[in-house]
Amino acid sequence: MDSCRCWLCRGEAGRGTLDARELNMLFHVQEQGWSVVVVAEEQELPGWAYSVGMWHSLRGPEVCMFGLRARDMHTWINAVGHQVRAGQPLRAGEDRLGVLDGFPVAVRPVHRDWHDELLTLAGEFYGGFVPAVQLIWPDRHGRFPWDPGAGERCRTHQPRLWLPRDDHPPSPWTRLAELVDSPFPDVRGDELVLGSTGVISGAAPVVGIVHTAEGRWEFHERRTGTGPDAGTGMVHLRHLIAGHPYLRDFADLPRGHAAWREPDGNWSRGPHNG
Repeated sequence: MDSCRCWLCRGEAGRGTLDARELNMLFHVQEQGWSVVVVAEEQELPGWAYSVGMWHSLRGPEVCMFGLRARDMHTWINAVGHQVRAGQPLRAGEDRLGVLDGFPVAVRPVHRDWHDELLTLAGEFYGGFVPAVQLIWPDRHGRFPWDPGAGERCRTHQPRLWLPRDDHPPSPWTRLAELVDSPFPDVRGDELVLGSTGVISGAAPVVGIVHTAEGRWEFHERRTGTGPDAGTGMVHLRHLIAGHPYLRDFADLPRGHAAWREPDGNWSRGPHNG
């Protein structure tokens, strides 16, 4: 694939079809060359992070990393992006130095089976498949997941995305493919939705819900129209429903509308202008 069909190359930014989160991602791609998407950990499923824009800007594969602290993975993916920009392209199969302190990371190709579920926004940005690689980190003794005696966290918190899904050992990563009943139109229970960091972590209740005109769902810890949340991330819808069962009551919210909790505890609904 030599040509790029991303939102920027197709001129989507000027057509009014992208929401604020997507426009923010485009801003980072234009300013830095890529954006980093962080998906929060939830119960048995570790968190992960991946780049969007490296193929567009550098003609290098997108980069993903799993199972460590979100801010650290964000930093390390940025470090790899700067290496690629400086003339050190990533090659599948190599051990890359200069990312983790004192240890290399192994670079492995991501099989197409995993792109839609784990690199969702990259697929939307490009309108299809582009190459991606996974950065594999070792345990504190320098052993990788495939090495004898590798630490449990190193082995269990990182999927082996170079394998086709059917060849991957059973794990939470393979169970992502199991559809979860969802009362919400436009989204399955195993799909990623936008949530504020307080909502995702369980530290804050959902007090603002948006069903965008394009069919996306957002769950906020602030009422709509009162300013942005302190931070946002991506989370599987099923996780939010499990932690906030009352969200099912808003599954009938039409596209282009929002719901918000008033100071007296009652909920209001109306058109969303954001």
